[in-house]
Amino acid sequence: MGMGFLDGIEKVITEHGSAAILNQQLAFARDQYAALERQVTELQSKAAKLEAHLEIERTNYAETKQELQRLKDEHAEEIRIHRKSGVEFRRGKRTGGDWSPFCPSCHSPAASFRDVDQLRCQSKTCGLNLLVFPQQLPGIYQELSK
Repeated sequence: MGMGFLDGIEKVITEHGSAAILNQQLAFARDQYAALERQVTELQSKAAKLEAHLEIERTNYAETKQELQRLKDEHAEEIRIHRKSGVEFRRGKRTGGDWSPFCPSCHSPAASFRDVDQLRCQSKTCGLNLLVFPQQLPGIYQELSK
């Protein structure tokens, strides 16, 4: 029997040991594959939820954008600067469709409490005196309406 018999036993032990190691590696690979499949399923679920949420947000954004445009259109004002005085005049919904003086600096309404006083910005923080008197306004309004 000699060495050949021991060689055969050694071969069987080596092959059996290798098979056990390969089985362990295969089992480990199967476990990893199953874990990765679970991760893929979870990620696909999360992606679907995020896609649905994104679609809702896109719809909300489009509706908000339309509403903003509607409000801009509704409150649009025509704005002109009077060349001689530099005063800003506006007309639109908030001015009742009539021209009204505004401060060229802070864009707040301007007014005068007496016909002899210059127009003054009504903002408490600005208060700029404008180079226009109330008696000049009808002529300016005619110029602006041309």
